[in-house]
Amino acid sequence: MRRAGFTVAATTAFTLAAAGQGWASTTSGDITTSWGDRSRIQLTWVDRNSFRDGTLAVADQTCDERSLYVTLTVRTGSGATLASDDRHNTRGCGTTTDFRGIGATDAGGIKSVTMTLCRRAAGTTDHCETRYTSFNPYNPSFSF
Repeated sequence: MRRAGFTVAATTAFTLAAAGQGWASTTSGDITTSWGDRSRIQLTWVDRNSFRDGTLAVADQTCDERSLYVTLTVRTGSGATLASDDRHNTRGCGTTTDFRGIGATDAGGIKSVTMTLCRRAAGTTDHCETRYTSFNPYNPSFSF
């Protein structure tokens, strides 16, 4: 797995810019972890190659003094798996940190975006759960 962030990695880019299509499909989903914290994502699929206007919320609901972070993973048409930079909520108990303008484009197509929510505490291994994947509706060959 390669880390991509908001820079170009191979032919895929996580960007803050919106693509210019006239039609789109918005999807959303959330994770409530087994320990009780939450994350929610909404993104707009533009075509078989891109999504844009993504928003992500990371909510600390457990007040356990552990910071939270979300990683988004894009699976491309070529089979590559690219992960975004982690998006952290370090503000503590009862807070939500929002991230906006999330998007990606890949000339070979995008199969899916997966959201993983993790919590971290000093001296322990991060505990992560992956409970949401959005499949690109404009790329039916990838929807399995």
